[in-house]
Amino acid sequence: MRGVGADKYELRVCRGEDEEERQEREQMTDLNDLPPGGQAQAAWARPTRSKADRRTYVLRRLESEDKVWIATAAADGSAHLVPFSFVWDGERVSMATARDNPAARNAARTGKARLALDDIHDIVLIDGAITVLELQALDDGLAERLSRVSAIDARQAPGYVYLQLTPVRIQSWWSAAELAQPTIMRAGRWLAP
Repeated sequence: MRGVGADKYELRVCRGEDEEERQEREQMTDLNDLPPGGQAQAAWARPTRSKADRRTYVLRRLESEDKVWIATAAADGSAHLVPFSFVWDGERVSMATARDNPAARNAARTGKARLALDDIHDIVLIDGAITVLELQALDDGLAERLSRVSAIDARQAPGYVYLQLTPVRIQSWWSAAELAQPTIMRAGRWLAP
């Protein structure tokens, strides 16, 4: 490939940028295209972390936080977004809710959900496969941990189930530079050690 931008293209390919990352980067707005003021300059000024650093950061947050936003899709395609308490077991996010709650119904129907950790200045989005589990199906230790961070102990609440999400894709960014390549897990595999 030769012509305008060919050297930049070859550099990105050598760096290991794949097609999805290239498309994400090309959709970014250049700082110079933004009107002055606001938070754009601050967002661009933050140092870029490596994907390995962002992986470490995400895992630390999953291990230390206990509140998350979960987005599911209703049968008519409308979004359903609600906060949940959660625990992380090193592989999955576990939550509890009433069986007839829209999040549980949507999860059972689609098998997919998106989670967002609660910090708009350091974004973590987790897309994954989600399953609905009967109460006895969750490990006792996880159920106990979840009861300590939740408003309701699902084991004592009639009609409750557990939701368990296994991450398939994780995106993390805190700066505009990181937003150009936010994906740090794809197809369930970390993109950095």
